[in-house]
Amino acid sequence: MTFLLSWPLWLSALFAYLIAVGAALALSAAASAWMRRRSARLAGVAGLIATVGSPMMAGFVVWLGLTASVELRDFDDAERAVRAETTALYTLNSLAGSATPTAASGWSGQLADYGHKVLTREWDAMSWSGADMDTGRQLGHLRMEVLRRFAAEPPDLRAALGQALQALSAARDNRLSVAAGHLPSVVWSAMLICAVIVLMFAALTHANQPRSSRWICLMMGLFIGVQLHAVYVIDRPFVGAVATSDAPLRIAVQLLQSAAR
Repeated sequence: MTFLLSWPLWLSALFAYLIAVGAALALSAAASAWMRRRSARLAGVAGLIATVGSPMMAGFVVWLGLTASVELRDFDDAERAVRAETTALYTLNSLAGSATPTAASGWSGQLADYGHKVLTREWDAMSWSGADMDTGRQLGHLRMEVLRRFAAEPPDLRAALGQALQALSAARDNRLSVAAGHLPSVVWSAMLICAVIVLMFAALTHANQPRSSRWICLMMGLFIGVQLHAVYVIDRPFVGAVATSDAPLRIAVQLLQSAAR
């Protein structure tokens, strides 16, 4: 259901909530109908349904909360990676200002080309297909240019440029790692199965009272839908309505392009 990430946040939330509530009400109706036919057989274990279902619900909620906490940490890591990559570009451009005009000529343009490739070729695809080969080649070209352009510069300047370039490479690796670090499908399948089990226990607990069962299942379905949707939209930090912004990197590219003119 990756198409939800391209929808406005309110629309994807409404869609997820309606599915969750619809599933909960369907389970409530099924449980009430089943209980009417098999009430005599379940009389001996009816008291155990709530006893077993309550801790299951609590465990499921804790699991969702921990998952959301991990996903929010990925958002923080994504923002730090983008800031670090932007800072490294600024540092490389600033250090080149201490070199001779001949060595520094065209360097800002090369840095801008790297940033432009990140934004146009890598940013939108990295959450699905990983690193872009052309952007990686541009980064390798920057490494070669540092060795060639600044070979006659003081050792301290060359060392500083090397460290800044290493910081740029590390920030890109971190960004790509966070972009690819989404929840696997097996975890999502487990969450959905557990949600159905929890809702089924809730429906069975009040199956003898259809009206109460509908209201309780509706509220629990909405509760679970809200949590699952929140985890889903933050699972990929660089995709969707709440994605990490590329504005810092875009501003840096514009400044570097201006400096190259």
